[in-house]
Amino acid sequence: MIKSDEKPTNLFPLALVTLVGLFLVNILGFIDTQTGSELGCGRDWPFCKGGIIPAEWDLHTAIEFIHRLIVVIDLVLLVFLTVATWKRYRTRKEIRVLMGICFAGFVGEAALGAMTVLFDNPPSVLALHMGLSLVSFTALYLWTAILRQIETGKDQMLVVHKTDRVKQLGKWAWGTFIYCFLVIYFGAYVSFTGSGVYFQGWPFPTESYSQVREALFIDLTHRLMAFVLLLLILRLNLLAYRIRLERKDLWAGSRHTLLLAVLQILSGALLIITKLHLMAFLLHVSIVTLLVCSLSLLGFKTMLSTRGLTTHPSG
Repeated sequence: MIKSDEKPTNLFPLALVTLVGLFLVNILGFIDTQTGSELGCGRDWPFCKGGIIPAEWDLHTAIEFIHRLIVVIDLVLLVFLTVATWKRYRTRKEIRVLMGICFAGFVGEAALGAMTVLFDNPPSVLALHMGLSLVSFTALYLWTAILRQIETGKDQMLVVHKTDRVKQLGKWAWGTFIYCFLVIYFGAYVSFTGSGVYFQGWPFPTESYSQVREALFIDLTHRLMAFVLLLLILRLNLLAYRIRLERKDLWAGSRHTLLLAVLQILSGALLIITKLHLMAFLLHVSIVTLLVCSLSLLGFKTMLSTRGLTTHPSG
């Protein structure tokens, strides 16, 4: 329990800025990959073309250099946020866990980014890079959400009574969350294998096996996984609907998740129609990032409704 004589802090703005920074890191990483700029700084890491600032510039060098620069800036913000959060809220288990996951994901993402520059890696390893980036982002998103609840006093208004229906919804939300990561990993694998350029037609593929070979099976698998994810989220909404009167927050969250799932599928169609245009790709990965965050927040709220939160510091 945090001592009652501690003065309340306002860490939410710092957490929000750090979260936006990490989103930019991920988006720039996606741009880096899609424009073929991974080696814009050569095979040097952490330096760029042999120096801190490269002597010669081109578009690929600029993209890679800006990506690395934003990573460093956001890392500094994350360190400040971690120190301040630990100093004030280290007794809160949920925050300690999220801090650990966020840092582990950030370090893992950076390590895989360095490996991409220094070595030639198979698509399965490259896809893991995107997975870790979303792990880190999701943890920071929940961390930020908790700080907002604490510093606005909303954590004291949470329902703390355990119900079977809320527990069932929580299990389904976390199960869907894990499955969503599998879909994302496979989607990243599709991107890194270059199979997406062969995808045609929507909602059903129209390319023939004789034309694209194994890319057809990759296309079918990805679409099937996306459809199953939609079914899981529909089931999630049904469970939330049953408790809509007593848990309006969970019902609203489930509807937001369903909306994002539909938008994600439509953005996938846009990718095919535009032949993998960069803006369509960025829209696709941005929506799926929001979808993962929405699922995680929904699951986390069911955990809080079971355990409750410890008292936040008062003035």
